[in-house]
Amino acid sequence: LSSMAELGTAPAATGLGVQAAGFGMSTAESVTDAVKEAVTAAAVSAPTFGVISCTISHDPQAVAAAFAEALPGVTLHGATSCGNIIGASTAAAGVACLLFDAPAAFAASYAASATEAAAALKAKCAAPAAVLMASVPGSEEAVIAELAKVFPDVPVWGGTAADNDLNGSWRILSDAGAFAGGVSLVAVAKGALKFGASMLGPYSPTPKVATVSKAEGRKVFELDGQPALEWVHEWLGDAVEEAVKSGGLVLPQTASKPVATKKGELFVPAHLAALHPADKSVDFFSPMADGDELVVMDSADGPATGYAAALSEAYDVAKAAGGLGTPKAGLLLYCGGMAIAVGDQLKAGLSDATFCGKVAGLPLLGMTVFGEQACMPQPAGNVQRNLSLGMLLFE
Repeated sequence: LSSMAELGTAPAATGLGVQAAGFGMSTAESVTDAVKEAVTAAAVSAPTFGVISCTISHDPQAVAAAFAEALPGVTLHGATSCGNIIGASTAAAGVACLLFDAPAAFAASYAASATEAAAALKAKCAAPAAVLMASVPGSEEAVIAELAKVFPDVPVWGGTAADNDLNGSWRILSDAGAFAGGVSLVAVAKGALKFGASMLGPYSPTPKVATVSKAEGRKVFELDGQPALEWVHEWLGDAVEEAVKSGGLVLPQTASKPVATKKGELFVPAHLAALHPADKSVDFFSPMADGDELVVMDSADGPATGYAAALSEAYDVAKAAGGLGTPKAGLLLYCGGMAIAVGDQLKAGLSDATFCGKVAGLPLLGMTVFGEQACMPQPAGNVQRNLSLGMLLFE
């Protein structure tokens, strides 16, 4: 796993740090009741910041409004989660919040464009230790590019809003409402607290490789000089036979078969999403460029174990990266594609004794997301990636 482990560090904290933090989750059908139960369970008497989430079984707009009403004056940031809100031994549809009492530690902005959101955040915090982002599928690399202009060399971490059926019902959540587009950004103030992050692609490379001969954005037209569809068909065979003929999404068939772009000695995992027989192209959920080397990866026993080992490593890497002693709060980002790959083993992975022991007593909000953003070592830097899981820890 180590070759695919990315980590983020923040300067040693000189501020007050996290004074209090709490997690609350509710499966109540009524949005009003669910939000009230979640805030009560979090039990933070004077929160200054909150991460909020819900599955689309609850109306995201109503959820965002209810949290804003329940937490007046509190800065809120979040996104919808695919299928479940997750945590140690738990995975269920519902409404959740992770609340912080951390004075001067966070600043946030939401805007319809990355340019507006980044400028607004810059006005509130000119030189953050890190930026957290929540965007919608397809927009992530543009947000990362804008952040590179406004906050050069600042690590970026995040998870993309998700829904249950890839039908666009995902939403970004903030104290201003729920939004089908745009981006919510959070600045982690330098020195205000200890912060560590990780993002893992728990895979190993296989000998099967190809070079991108022709690509545009996330669409690949040619691999090794041949139509990309033909290369994929040869690789995956009968599993994608119908999509090869008729086109369409292949996410379940490829969820346990990551492909990674190689950046130096680093691997950036990508999820092969759709096939297009009309022009023999294929789509990924992360960007591709002419000349990229694609490496087929091996997920080994990850899907069968619910990626239990990766969950524990994500915690360890994040804790070490930030030099944390006793983390006060955590955010778990679990790729929706990995959740597809593990299927019924999702709960088993989250219930793993080693993982549960590490996060025992930690207020932890877990979200199943449709894209992961992480700061990798150079030459990769801040990237949009897929089929990854990571942890953000705060102290």
